[in-house]
Amino acid sequence: MSELCWLGGIQMTKSKTYTLEVWGEMWTANKERTLHHFTRAKKVKEWRDAACVASKARRIPKMKAIEVRFTPHRVNKRGLADVGGHFPVAKAMIDGLVDAGILTGDGPDTVRRLIFEAPVISGESKAIIEITELE
Repeated sequence: MSELCWLGGIQMTKSKTYTLEVWGEMWTANKERTLHHFTRAKKVKEWRDAACVASKARRIPKMKAIEVRFTPHRVNKRGLADVGGHFPVAKAMIDGLVDAGILTGDGPDTVRRLIFEAPVISGESKAIIEITELE
């Protein structure tokens, strides 16, 4: 359960946020259009499985509704994607949360918001998702 606090007569909710990091080669929606369906399925499965394992390791509890903030980290600026370009990776990671039993599904009643941050040049190829439980 969330804790409630009041600020200026407006009810504010203190939500719980969990962070998952998965390292690996990300692909973009543009690249996905050119992939053979077996290659695409393999990439999705790898990210989905990694997010499932990572979320279980973090002991993230079951949630009814969430907001997801996705931040891609890149080794360098070469081939830098648009802000929402890594959508297939974000989708695979959310599916991993379903596989882990954290979410019952990934429809609009469950995943209320999906926020994409601009890619960060950090010297690593990884995706970070912040999962915030909503009321």
